[in-house]
Amino acid sequence: MRHPLLREENIVPELEASDCEEALEKIVDCLPDWTLTAGEKKKIFRLLLIREQLGTTAVGGGIAYPHCFSPEVHEPIVAFGVSPSGISYPSLDGRAVHFIFMLILPRTEAAEQQKRQILQNIKWFLCDRHLQERLRTAGTASEIYHLLVPDAQRQIALGV
Repeated sequence: MRHPLLREENIVPELEASDCEEALEKIVDCLPDWTLTAGEKKKIFRLLLIREQLGTTAVGGGIAYPHCFSPEVHEPIVAFGVSPSGISYPSLDGRAVHFIFMLILPRTEAAEQQKRQILQNIKWFLCDRHLQERLRTAGTASEIYHLLVPDAQRQIALGV
């Protein structure tokens, strides 16, 4: 069985940020140094900001899906931040964002299709209000990870 795209070390529980930019920076910074160098993280952060300038990735309901295509990565990277209090983010419904599911993809021909598949699967999970409440009250990355990836079916659904 393959490992899920979301890894426990890529989860930021209790994310506190004053705005979208600070939130994205904190999530990118959480990515392990063995995954990306400091310079690569800066480049990816800039790509994410450019993507947000094209149009918000906060789709409403307290959820944002920031994503970008980067030559810095060779496989998709998924990171997740949970803000119990909410983050000021230019969302389609004007509400604060509580869940930020970040996706960083390589620049390949297959990446656009991968992006659609992964985002579709993530949306399916986050439409569950009960799960959202449990994620909001989870205090650790481990708790959040086990809520999102508790069994083989969830691993398959997350795009593995």
